[in-house]
Amino acid sequence: MSATKLLVLGIVHLSGGAHGYQVRSELQSWGAEIWAKIKPGSIYHALKKAAADGLLTEHAEPGNSGPERVLYRATARGRDEIVELVRDGLRRTHDPTMLDASIAMLPMLTRTDAIAHVNERVARLEAELVEQAKWRENPNPDIPEHVRDQAELWAGHARTELEWAKSLSKRLSEGAYTMADDPGSWRTVPDPLKMRF
Repeated sequence: MSATKLLVLGIVHLSGGAHGYQVRSELQSWGAEIWAKIKPGSIYHALKKAAADGLLTEHAEPGNSGPERVLYRATARGRDEIVELVRDGLRRTHDPTMLDASIAMLPMLTRTDAIAHVNERVARLEAELVEQAKWRENPNPDIPEHVRDQAELWAGHARTELEWAKSLSKRLSEGAYTMADDPGSWRTVPDPLKMRF
């Protein structure tokens, strides 16, 4: 749910306000149903829940030729929640869906903040790899061999992710991406409705 919540809040905020079908359409164009495992119904549920939690406001508008539709806008609490969810997703290991959602919303952070949280992920992965190596060197003989092979698979994933995270930190340090404190970011664009993802 956190990945869906982050993406829904982020899209509503970055677009300056959106209807449910606009959020759904944007996420579909990103392929989020695959990498974030988002179902259309969960988008509408996330919008309603975020509004109930004070993260979004709801504004009824007349429909084109049917019932009223709801325009959602992010509140200050909603914007703060987006930033916290991105930070959490960058730090948290073993949750690839949340990491993917955090990367999709990475420009919500300042450059310094993003680098700090990616570097925290690097440190956590390095520590986990040290523990994994100890476990593999002295395996419990009661653990089946195929489970030990599973640990080898995880270590391979972690090494690849560690290399990627170090590379992302370096690219951010070198100025990659337009971050929240950069000119032209979501914070500095005068009309957020003109911003494209």
